[in-house]
Amino acid sequence: MASDDMKIEIILQADELDQVLKALAGGFRHAVEPEALKAFAPHLASCSKLELSIKQLGGMAEMKLKVKGVGLAGAAVADGVLGPVGNSYKAVKKRLKMSFKFLQHSLLDSLTLPPAEIMEAFLKDSLAMCNHPDRGDYDYAPYLDALNRFKTAYDVKDRAALADTLIELGSAKRTCHVVAK
Repeated sequence: MASDDMKIEIILQADELDQVLKALAGGFRHAVEPEALKAFAPHLASCSKLELSIKQLGGMAEMKLKVKGVGLAGAAVADGVLGPVGNSYKAVKKRLKMSFKFLQHSLLDSLTLPPAEIMEAFLKDSLAMCNHPDRGDYDYAPYLDALNRFKTAYDVKDRAALADTLIELGSAKRTCHVVAK
């Protein structure tokens, strides 16, 4: 565990687990934390990753909550970077996967414009992926064309064009992945 990570482990009776999960969910919705999570409260909004795991055995439950990237998340988001910092193919691909999911949720599920930080990260990582030396020669022109239209639609706040272009980007992405395999 890195120095900027926090961890809490709680042992409960299995029947208490429902209460804790409801309190935890309520805390995220209404910014009221269960007492055991008070130490985490200032870090939840700025962490880069939150992990919750529950293991049940013999009428008991172990709940672990890990908050990662407490000190780095604010700086990473401010720089327009989501997820693990680095330019390796794996790091860029992981960030792209996450930001693409966020974009899909905003544009297709919630019908809202995505936050600027997510757009910036997606655009930056898309360009990095298309120019990555580990990917070899491939014609990224269709993806880059769609990416340019995506950015233009975002600049003029055209949510419908963004959603359509995101679907095109997904199709171009799948084509790239099929060719790369």
